[in-house]
Amino acid sequence: MISSVLLLLLASCFGTILAQLPLDASFSQDAAQVQVLLDEIKIEGIKKFGAFSDYSPEKAKEAIKKATFDDGTEASINRPVLDYLFENDIVLTVPQAKDILDEIRNSDALKRSGRQAQPGERYYWKDHRVAYTFKLNDDKWQNLIRAALRHLEEETCMRFYENATDTDALQFTRAGGCWSNVGRVGGKQTVSIGYGCDALGIVAHETLHALGLWHEQSRYDRDDYVNVDFGFIFPGTQSNFAKRNKQNSDNLGQRYDLGSVMHYGAKAFSTDYSRDTIVTKDTNYQYTIGQRIAVSFKDARMINTRYCSDVCKKELECKNGGYTDPNNCKQCKCPKGLGGTYCDQVAYSPSKDWSQFESPALDEGLNCFWRVLAPEGEAVEIEITYSSFPCKDACNSFVEVKYLADKTTTGARLCCDIPEKTIISEDNFILLWLRTDPELIHGYLGFKMRYRTVSSSATPSPVPTTTTTTTVKTTTTGRGDPEWSDWGVWGTCSVKCGGCGQRTRVRACYGGNGICEGKDIENEYCGQESCEKPKKKTTRCTGRLVLPCDLMDELDFGTTHSADPFQKPTIELLQTHKNAKTLKRVRREASQRSRRFVDGNKQMADGNFCEKRFTYNCPTSLLTINIDRKINKDVSIEQCCPGFYKNQGRCVDGRRRI
Repeated sequence: MISSVLLLLLASCFGTILAQLPLDASFSQDAAQVQVLLDEIKIEGIKKFGAFSDYSPEKAKEAIKKATFDDGTEASINRPVLDYLFENDIVLTVPQAKDILDEIRNSDALKRSGRQAQPGERYYWKDHRVAYTFKLNDDKWQNLIRAALRHLEEETCMRFYENATDTDALQFTRAGGCWSNVGRVGGKQTVSIGYGCDALGIVAHETLHALGLWHEQSRYDRDDYVNVDFGFIFPGTQSNFAKRNKQNSDNLGQRYDLGSVMHYGAKAFSTDYSRDTIVTKDTNYQYTIGQRIAVSFKDARMINTRYCSDVCKKELECKNGGYTDPNNCKQCKCPKGLGGTYCDQVAYSPSKDWSQFESPALDEGLNCFWRVLAPEGEAVEIEITYSSFPCKDACNSFVEVKYLADKTTTGARLCCDIPEKTIISEDNFILLWLRTDPELIHGYLGFKMRYRTVSSSATPSPVPTTTTTTTVKTTTTGRGDPEWSDWGVWGTCSVKCGGCGQRTRVRACYGGNGICEGKDIENEYCGQESCEKPKKKTTRCTGRLVLPCDLMDELDFGTTHSADPFQKPTIELLQTHKNAKTLKRVRREASQRSRRFVDGNKQMADGNFCEKRFTYNCPTSLLTINIDRKINKDVSIEQCCPGFYKNQGRCVDGRRRI
């Protein structure tokens, strides 16, 4: 009995979110069952990853909604609907939810391997073709989605066809938040790109979910690359950090990529904006995770491996982790920073003495590459001596340093702190990529470094304190120390009235390494004015009372009161058989009474009748007219006590009146 009641309540609650999130029909049918499984997943997650306590779903939900900081990913946007999604943006099917619950309960007994792609042919798209439609006529919103799909077409063999009539298709909508299914679920499946999701990387992220990719940090081998701090995670969200097993996923032989567009941000589900819940083992990569600029080399390779292996008849002998490009079978597709037909082009080579390098001052939309190459059997050592970029949790403008032997994964992106140690390559070269945001504010100076060749067995050493570093930092006139700009103008208030609105303004940190004390964003409440009641359309109508003239002289007419014409005059009754019979009887009696009304014009034809005219708001559901007998205005006291009335010169108790 308890279980059935619980299921009914959950189904009822979930009906609310379905009204907000227009999901596909198959999901809507399973919504209650998925919600029950999600609740079980949360409880099992608390047991496994955190201290089991008196977890309250409602309290946890309210606490998450109160968080206001934005980490640049879909997690911040989806806070109002997190309770209905897995891993902050995934709409699960019933089989997927059951598999994940089983994984968490039996994780210690299962043999695992890294996971990223959804296994099972039923979740694959049938070929390279994917149809899609829009559920909203908004040119700017549609063009953003088209741009993201073109980006995926440039990086993979997938082709997206707008308004095609395929049975299976993506239907982009602007519901609450950014979310998607994982893999093909059949028919029209919804991908929500809601308000706040307007970033190319977020659209690509949700589309990659639909093509079958899970989140990067859910791979089994993630603990080799990141630590998860459960001490600062919202209660009840621990299950969002669960890892998949090989039965439910496949990483297709690709290495873990900290720069994947599918990776959580550093502050995912954090209760405190100043605390990271995901910390990279290699501290140089801390500001790399959570980027939503574009798909990484590895993200694209996952899709190309899954869907595009039959495109090119001949495989090229590509170098440095490259592979045959399915969009150009005569060319290797190379990791960023590499080029040439076979990804083997050589750049400037360093010597054993320190050499200096300085990037250009930053401008909008820079996209520059350098390759520092050492002889075979040796390694490259670099020391970043100066850094001036806008500092963000996930860098948008940065210098990326690829020093691992596997150049297919994203490198360490530096935009905040200077590395405490020198960086030594695992092989004989390092790739550098300088990238700036197309809307970058001027004033940042980029980076400076020195580099040399070292023995391949060398280990990174602490950065020495030298006059060189000091000189570099003090030669930037007026830019050596970080300094805040003036606050920008306040943004538009989120509401016009009612008192619950918020607006935001921002400022930028210039100079130094781009780290200033204080916050770069400020919020305040706005829209405190009370909202006006909607004006209801009414007009003044004229009425009249027809009475005998001698009676008219004795009466005192007060005001008229008309009820709200938009309110129902009676309480709404349930449509039962008994109530229906009662209403039928009441209407019949009202009709009979209306036939007893007399024609006032006929009465006025009789000289003994007079009329009293009045006005009132119409239409009205109830009209009240106050009529009383006239009293002697000169008498200052009542002639009888309250409750008594005058009768033939005597005050009579009204309660005994017959």
